[in-house]
Amino acid sequence: MLRTAIFMEINEMENLDERRVDLRSELIFNPNDSKVLKELGAILCFQKKIDDAIDVYKKVLELDPENSEYMAYMGYLYYEKDDFSKAIKLFNKALYIDPEAPFVYFLLGNAYSRIGKIVDAIRAYDLSIFLDFDIYDAHVEFAIKYERMGRIKKALKEYITAYEIDPRDDSVKEKIDFLNKKISNEK
Repeated sequence: MLRTAIFMEINEMENLDERRVDLRSELIFNPNDSKVLKELGAILCFQKKIDDAIDVYKKVLELDPENSEYMAYMGYLYYEKDDFSKAIKLFNKALYIDPEAPFVYFLLGNAYSRIGKIVDAIRAYDLSIFLDFDIYDAHVEFAIKYERMGRIKKALKEYITAYEIDPRDDSVKEKIDFLNKKISNEK
């Protein structure tokens, strides 16, 4: 479920700003509507308003403090903000509640990797793989998401990571070359 929430096709909505205003209006009449809060948080994240998305998800967690998916999504928001220590704490709390969440182990591995705790990262990745998770596909999905968000450098990192896992995919190599050229042209 968390994976679905993170990779929601928000960019296909016509006008995100208008939808965001509509959702905030709905919350005036029902401030505890977790479905509306979750959608608002996802839109804010897509729009790179991570701090606002965190504020929204704090409310979501207040409504259901033992929901491992909400806790993991909050961890993901801190991960997006490069606050890896908070992300790791939330991922671990989510995994304590639901120890069979392979995507959360994957995100935990990424967070540990970003702070240089490679042994912990490998342990988390191993648990993710043990639970039948395809890490290669996850990196490609993140790359596509970041590219749609206009976060080209983050997309490039994810494509490179996917390519390091499996260098046989020519389309990923082509994407890496394309994004490298795009970044070079922007300088």
